[in-house]
Amino acid sequence: MSASITLIGDVTSAHESEFYTWLTEHQIATTRKSLTNSNDRISAIRYDISTPIELGKHEVLRRELLERADATGVDHIFQITTLVPEKGGLAVFDMDSTLIKAEVMDELAVEMGIGEQISAITASAMRGEIDFTESFVQRLSLLNGLSSTVMDSVYERIVHMDGIERAMKGLHALGWKTAILSGGFTYFADRVCQDYGMTEVHANVLEIVDGVLTGKHVGPIVDAKRKQHLLATLSKQYGVEASQTIACGDGANDLLMLNDAALGVALHAKPIVRQQAPCPMNNMGLDGILYLLGMTSEDIDAATKGAP
Repeated sequence: MSASITLIGDVTSAHESEFYTWLTEHQIATTRKSLTNSNDRISAIRYDISTPIELGKHEVLRRELLERADATGVDHIFQITTLVPEKGGLAVFDMDSTLIKAEVMDELAVEMGIGEQISAITASAMRGEIDFTESFVQRLSLLNGLSSTVMDSVYERIVHMDGIERAMKGLHALGWKTAILSGGFTYFADRVCQDYGMTEVHANVLEIVDGVLTGKHVGPIVDAKRKQHLLATLSKQYGVEASQTIACGDGANDLLMLNDAALGVALHAKPIVRQQAPCPMNNMGLDGILYLLGMTSEDIDAATKGAP
């Protein structure tokens, strides 16, 4: 299907007027469709592009639209192609700061009394300033001796991302497989997976001996390359075409999978990720993905009505 640009946020007539001027300057013809309605708190307006766009111009347009988003506070999301929601597919998600509003390692560090020390390393890794694997091993080693009994209370206090239930119900109702690909830990990812009926989990396994964290992990670390590999592997496993894949994350270790997926959504992302990911989105929660699939609020309500 054709390329499109979706405006998401508090879209005013002035925003649209400026956007139309930009379209005219680039000689881009579009068809406008409002995806949300008057009952929705946030507006989503889709412009399907009917003008052929040269392949080499895609990145130029994306960067200009990102600049417009930064200047206006309204997401201007450029998609080269449109997925078909009713066809189903594979959607993979980072967990920390994507499915949940927390970094689990940081929360465990709070229980250890070293929250600020570890959160500073986490933030640097997510900004792409230091190697993720190196930082992961470094941070985890500092949790040596923490009782595993704290993990239940840590999970219970974590706030889940806005729109998560609506997004998962919508995707599942349309036959999509949903997987967590997380640099966090299976204990927490398994709970999120179960809470929302997701398909499967790939995350790091904490080594626990006699009820105490050893500061080590078991098995391979789920880093950027492993997430990329898992996206390709799961697509093949489920017989999903590359054109029907979604990846969503917020950190530098998500960039490889975001750029490989047909729809790579950087959700409330760190600056480097926002600059480099295909589809940065700040003004909606996870249910914004459904609008990027071209669904209207009515479509979403119909798909999720009665969904488990």
